[in-house]
This record gives sequence, structure tokens and C-alpha cells, in this order.
Amino acid sequence: MGTSLQKKFILVAFLAIFAITAAISLLTAVKTRSALYKASEQQGRMLAETVSALIINELIYEKLGLVEEGGLIDNYMRDLEQHNELNINSVAVLDDSYRVISHSDFREYGKNYDNQFLRSALNSGTLQVRSLPANAIRVDALEFAAPLSIEGKNWGVLLFTLSMSHVQEEIIEMIVQIVLNSILVLAVLYILIYLLSRRFIKPIIDLSQAMEEVEVEMSEKTVPVKGNDELATLTRSFNEMVQRIRNANEEMKLANEKLLQSEKLATLGVLSSSVAHRINNPLGGLFNCVGLMRKKGEEEEFRKNYLDLIEEGLESIKQTVGQLLWTAGRREGEDKQSEVSAALPSVLRYLDYRIKKQGITYSQEIESDLSLPVAPHDLEELLLNIMLNAVQAMESGGQLKVMAHRSESQVVIIVEDTGTGIPEDNIDDVFKLFYTTKDADEGTGLGMWISYELVKKHKGEIFISSQVGNGTKITIVLPEAK
Repeated sequence: MGTSLQKKFILVAFLAIFAITAAISLLTAVKTRSALYKASEQQGRMLAETVSALIINELIYEKLGLVEEGGLIDNYMRDLEQHNELNINSVAVLDDSYRVISHSDFREYGKNYDNQFLRSALNSGTLQVRSLPANAIRVDALEFAAPLSIEGKNWGVLLFTLSMSHVQEEIIEMIVQIVLNSILVLAVLYILIYLLSRRFIKPIIDLSQAMEEVEVEMSEKTVPVKGNDELATLTRSFNEMVQRIRNANEEMKLANEKLLQSEKLATLGVLSSSVAHRINNPLGGLFNCVGLMRKKGEEEEFRKNYLDLIEEGLESIKQTVGQLLWTAGRREGEDKQSEVSAALPSVLRYLDYRIKKQGITYSQEIESDLSLPVAPHDLEELLLNIMLNAVQAMESGGQLKVMAHRSESQVVIIVEDTGTGIPEDNIDDVFKLFYTTKDADEGTGLGMWISYELVKKHKGEIFISSQVGNGTKITIVLPEAK
């Protein structure tokens, strides 16, 4: 059987939960990342407002000559860079021509940073923020440009960058935590799903298996009833159905036994009548012959003719008795296998007299080592019945041919004659019990029926093709012995 219902339920439920968990984890990571970036940007804006106010005051003091030029601003730059909790990569003060007048890195002093980003900040008088990506996905830093202006006077621009590395680290840490938690949750859910599936799916599987196992001979099978839910109701209904089948089966067996007994009695009556008639007719002729021979037995020609008649009558009785003995002749300890080539000689000895008397030409083409899972007695009886019918269909002579060959794992036996043939309307009746086209003193209607039953008993098939005036071909297909 393919994947069970329980496995399908576990797989579908697990994959659904996995997909939901993965989607929630991804959404949480995206939202957290966005929140962290917004927090960093807000921190940068607050820092820009605070520092830009301090620097504007310092520039005013320098302009008024109250403090030494550049000294205090440079101190601010160094202090800001040294505060690691602020995550500042670099900080610089530019004058209104975008020349660096103070920088956390002294090597940048005096350089010109003129670009569109700085001009936008100075010309608009508003704080500008932009991302500095490390790649197409990850943002490495946020850059801020705050105009240093008061009362319409532009003193320059405060430029600094905040590192986003701590945000990336937090996101990675969070994703790792989510994955670990998800694995733990999925493991727990898998166990719960498995237990639930056993609770709700296992009874269905047990019921299904019980239904598959219940046959006419196995109707004792029942399923334990657990609980009082819909499944329990279904299980009870199934057990009640099995009980009804069992009761009906018992009644059917009793009725069938009575019917078989009646059929046996009826068949025995017909068989007894047919056999008695089949034997009684030639016996009456034999008594007449004996009586006449007592009166005129001295005449050579007369005696010869009546001896031939007596021989034919005895041959007819021998055939009838032989068929009955062969049908009943199951021998204890007989082999369960036989070969076609070994069975034919016995059959030919029985038919040899009639074959020669009727001028029939016999031939055979038998492959070697054609072994059948059929007892020798059954195979001989099968061949005898079919070949005897062929001989009886060629009273004026003809050709009888027996062929046998292997076809894959089967053995095919063909018996062909050039006799009178069988009318198309009668072919379907050939294998019926007591069906015969011969006179009452020549046929009992047992032979072909016995042959059909023997072939079916050994899981084979038998076919007839015939045409009136052109003979008959009978094909037997039986499994080859292993």
C-alpha cells in the first residue's frame, strides 16, 4: 500500500506549520530590521540637532573672538568619535564652501566635499539623511548632513556617519534565535501531531485494514471500539456489518450444502441411468449374439460376424467402465507432476485398437521436458477424453495430430483431427455435463465435461475451434511446473 493516511496527515500538517513558522520568522526579521534602522535614524537626527547647536555656538564665539578658532570644535569631533555607544564612524564640520575645517580624522582636514547631498542640506536648511550600502541588500551606514545656519546665516554643514554593523549583528543574532526556537517548536509540534494522528487517524487506518481483510472466509475480523465519537460509531457499524455477513455466510453455507447434496443425488440418478443404459444396450446385443451362436455357431462365416459384434459390444462396455474407473481412480501417493511425453503412451495403448481399425493416421510433435503441475492420472484422463472424441469423429479414417510446446511460463497442448467437425451452435455446449451428439450406445456426455473440470482445477484454459466437415482443433493451456 502507498503512503498511509497517518503519514500523509503528519507530513501535510508539519509542512503547513513549517511554512507558517518560516513566514512569521521572515516577517519578524524584516519588521525588526526596519525598526532598528528607524531607531538608528532617530538617534542620528537627535545627535545632529544637539551637535549642530553646539558647533553653531562655537562658530559664533570664534567669530566674536571669544575662543580660539577651531580648537573647541576639534575637541568635539574627537569626543564624538570616541563614544563607541554612539556608533559614529566619522564626523566633520564643513564651511559654507564645503571645505573641511574640522574632522575626526586629521588627514581629511582642508579637503573639499562638495556634492549634491551636502548642497541639498545647505540650500534647503533641513537635515538630510542617506544610506551607504555595503551591497545591494545590507546597509553599512547612515550618513547625516545637518546645515549649520541661524537667522538665515549659513555657517557650513555638520557631516557624520553612523555605523549599522550593530544592527546587522542584532538581526543575525535574532535570526539565529528564531531558527533555534522554530526548530524546538517544530520538534514539539511534530510529536503533538504524531500523537494526535494516532488518536484520530489510527482508528481510520485500522478500520480500513479490517475492511480489506474481511472476506467470506475471514468474516470473524472485528475492530475494537474506543470512545463514543463518530469514529466509534463507524467502528460499531462495521462490526455489526461483519456480524451480519458472518450470519448470512453461515446460512448460505448450510443452504449451499443442501443444494449440493440435492444436486449430487440428482446427478447420481442421471449418471446411474445413463451408465445403466450405456451398459445395458450392448449387453442385450451380446445375449442375442450368444443365443444365435448356440443355434448356428457351426458356420464359420456366421461365427466370425457375431464374434466381431460381441467384441464391439465388449469394447463399448469397456469404454464406459474405463471412463468411470478413470474418473474415480485417484491413487494414493501419486506424483503431483507429470510430463506430456510420458502420458501419451498410456493413452495411445487404450486407443490403439480403434485408431488402427478406423484407418486413422496418428502423429505427434512434443517438445521435451514439458512438465505440468498435474497428477499423471489427471493428465492421462484429460488427453484420453479429448483424443477419444477425435477418434470417434473419424469413423472413416483421417488424421489425428497431437502437439505440445512451451509458451513463456505455460504449456500449450493442441489436439487436431480431420473428422466431421462440430456445428457452430453446439460448440458452447460441448463441455456441459451429459451433453453428447452420439447415440445412446456410443456416448455418455461425461468425457468432455471431465476434461473441462480437470483443466479448470489446475488453473488452465481450454478452447475449441471447429468447422463442420473440416475437423476440430482443441487447445489446452496449463501452467508449467516450477
